[in-house]
Amino acid sequence: MKALLVALNASYVHTNLAVRLLRASTKRPVALLEMTINESRDVMLQKILRERPDAILYSAYIWNWSQIQMLGRYIRKAFPLIKQYVGGPEATYDSAERMEAEPWIDGILRGEGERSFDDFLACLEGEADRKQVPGLVYRRDGEIFSVPLKDTFAISELPAGYDEEALDHRIVYYESMRGCPYHCSYCLSSQDDDVRYRSVDEIKEQMRRIFNTGTQLVKFVDRSFHIRPERTKEILRFFIDEAPKDMCIHFEMNLEHMTPDVAGVINEAPAGLFQIEAGIQSVNPEVNRRIHRSTNLEKMKKAMDLIDRDKVHIHVDLIVGLPGEDMESFLTGFDRVVPLRAKKIQIGFLKLLRGTELRRRAEEFRIIYDDEPPYEVIRTDVLNGEEVLLLKNFATVVENYYDEDAFLAVRDELKRRGVKPSDFYMGMAVSLMENIHEQPIKNRQGKHLFLYRFLKEKHWMDEAMYLALKEDFYFAENKYIGGILPVDDPELGRQAVVDFLKSHPDFVPADDPLKASKQVRGITLGATRRYIYYEKGKYKNHMDERKDHGQ
Repeated sequence: MKALLVALNASYVHTNLAVRLLRASTKRPVALLEMTINESRDVMLQKILRERPDAILYSAYIWNWSQIQMLGRYIRKAFPLIKQYVGGPEATYDSAERMEAEPWIDGILRGEGERSFDDFLACLEGEADRKQVPGLVYRRDGEIFSVPLKDTFAISELPAGYDEEALDHRIVYYESMRGCPYHCSYCLSSQDDDVRYRSVDEIKEQMRRIFNTGTQLVKFVDRSFHIRPERTKEILRFFIDEAPKDMCIHFEMNLEHMTPDVAGVINEAPAGLFQIEAGIQSVNPEVNRRIHRSTNLEKMKKAMDLIDRDKVHIHVDLIVGLPGEDMESFLTGFDRVVPLRAKKIQIGFLKLLRGTELRRRAEEFRIIYDDEPPYEVIRTDVLNGEEVLLLKNFATVVENYYDEDAFLAVRDELKRRGVKPSDFYMGMAVSLMENIHEQPIKNRQGKHLFLYRFLKEKHWMDEAMYLALKEDFYFAENKYIGGILPVDDPELGRQAVVDFLKSHPDFVPADDPLKASKQVRGITLGATRRYIYYEKGKYKNHMDERKDHGQ
């Protein structure tokens, strides 16, 4: 009996921690196949069949359930002797109903599979009865039966999941604790409030092996990594001392509970080593009461101010569609979050996940959501369907014009004029919706042009705004601005370019500065002059020179 664990990841860079933990939880032979949801059905089928499995075990999530259904139904018709089982968060809840709706599923393994996986494989081999597999949902004589789950277990029994693998350019996910002390009604982690920790020594040992995989990004899946400050500081110091150069470690933290001593250790790290994600979700007290959260924005701001932003990227999250959150409340919250100066403001849309309290209470809160994964909000009693679509454009605009320090000078100029961030981004969102047929920001050039036209329409494009836009343009682009925008920005005279080339003979590989000047454009950026070298019309290099004190 050959068992095959199948993971369908969102993209190649992602890896699946769950199937690795399952494989590591047994000494019985089990194969593992990772694919992506972007592969065609036929390619995925051939990869599966090449393994010659007798039983397939799918790892199911909201992002891959549609593809699993497609594969499962096809395989049941084409290869009916292959048994097919499902586990993971998308199958753990409402399992009996799922089995009734999907006759191709032979069984569902619910809950913490590492506890029961060896028993499950023994069952497949005929060495154990199905009734002995904790969490198994199975069919017998046309009826569906469920075996009770076992109690939770200490995760110190678990390996890291990743050992001797080549994971260059891929993300490693790591679990240093399991469970969550909070009870947010939209989150599956709220179902497990038995918080369990790995020991620091175990984390160090496992991380040293992960360092050898070649990965440059490790994401802790812990819901609140820094709950225990002393433990947290020891782990952080370990990464500072031993993490490979150019590695980034991503944590999710509740910054309201960030202590100054933990922030101090974070600031000891080299730039780029640590990245923090902080879920705000909503700043409306009534909305937070409904979802069992509390957000103290002032405490969060104080914590963020303790952290060196030049070294550490902080991303914050907001959710559209929470019960009681109308358009005005959401935009007011956005305006209150912008001054926190997060590197990214990630705007997500409420997902009514199976097994969560909010899904059970969706009718009570009058939340209408999509029947298909990821079960995203369509409308609520205070947010209509058109507003949800408009906020999707708002999220797109924020992603393109706020995140990753994009358009800093324009943002500063708007702030100087007293323009509310929500008015600016919502104005662009409305314009994007009106011009969606043109896909105006589908590339970098379109992004600059769309912003330029919007600023012109709002009558904000005066000299100060143009200088800000130009600064942002040349921060991101190597091209001459007149090639993208309908402007004729004055360039430095030929003699200024020749003088620069004489003093920097290595900038252009040519003996004659006058002749070489035909390949160089000079522009002014505030107190800086930029010289851009083109070869046969293509960008080759640029150099900046301060006008007041040279290079």
